[in-house]
Amino acid sequence: MNKVKKSRTKISDVANHLGVHKTTVSRALNNASGVSKSLANKIKKAARELNYIPNRAAQSLCSDNNRTIALLLPSFGNNVFNDVMLGVKAVADKSNYALMIGDSTYTELGEERTVESYIQQNVSGFILTSTRHTAETRKMLLATGTPVAEIMDISSEPFDINYGVNNALAAQSMTQHLIDKGRRNIAFCSLFLDWRAILRKQGWESALNSAGLSAERYLSSRADASFQAGAELLAETLHKWPDTDALFFVSDELAAGAVMECNRRGIKPGKDIDICGFNNLSFSRSIYPALTTVSVPRREMAEMATESLIALIEGEDVEQASQVLPFELKIRETA
Repeated sequence: MNKVKKSRTKISDVANHLGVHKTTVSRALNNASGVSKSLANKIKKAARELNYIPNRAAQSLCSDNNRTIALLLPSFGNNVFNDVMLGVKAVADKSNYALMIGDSTYTELGEERTVESYIQQNVSGFILTSTRHTAETRKMLLATGTPVAEIMDISSEPFDINYGVNNALAAQSMTQHLIDKGRRNIAFCSLFLDWRAILRKQGWESALNSAGLSAERYLSSRADASFQAGAELLAETLHKWPDTDALFFVSDELAAGAVMECNRRGIKPGKDIDICGFNNLSFSRSIYPALTTVSVPRREMAEMATESLIALIEGEDVEQASQVLPFELKIRETA
């Protein structure tokens, strides 16, 4: 015997249950103005009891705002962006927005394909974790008028919102710290994948050039950010330039791997050789010795961007649409 499938609860069912108009229910569930707080709470309670789930796809067909934000990351496997996801989700949840997350695979073409897909799904706004885009991506976003926030970097041509840090200046400051400690043979170990790595390399070079020091000690890996890649970069650096007295890694994962490799070899980080990273990930203070690194306010940046993006989506003014956020050198035991 076939079971009769129970029909999905509609917004009209909630309205009929309470004896109010369905427009009132819709406004209350979307946190719009014009509904008293007590009635809105009553409507939300009834919606939960009746198992009402908003049909986002249907909403998008009849509304310019389907209350969905698209967050594009360079990679799902990069721990740096955990704080970004948490920050965006916290603000989106509070404002009753759904979140879609895409992976650009560290390429501008990957971002372009993902942006096109999300535009077709009529998302309300974009948060992009890069400021480098193809001409086609810019054309699509400008043509649709979808609000866009760019974070992590400083954009020379921002769309609507841009909150980032000066990656080059941050790397220059960390390199200057090493120089001030008396280090003279400072290597920079990086990854091919990330545009921010290029900016940090520029900062390292700038500090060395200003001090009249050589910037020849540069290595880059095609591997993902990992402890193993960091250990291999340390080994290659010391093999190629045995007199290296400091290594600046583009990420904490690489730097931590180098610290572990030093420990294995009997080299004392912070004494025999200085090692520093970038991002101040949670493990950086827990490894031994504790890692010197650059701290970036990723979650704060993500929350600010999401709040401003939602304000734009809902037709409000944004007081400060562009801001360079501060970084901080976390001087610990390894440098």
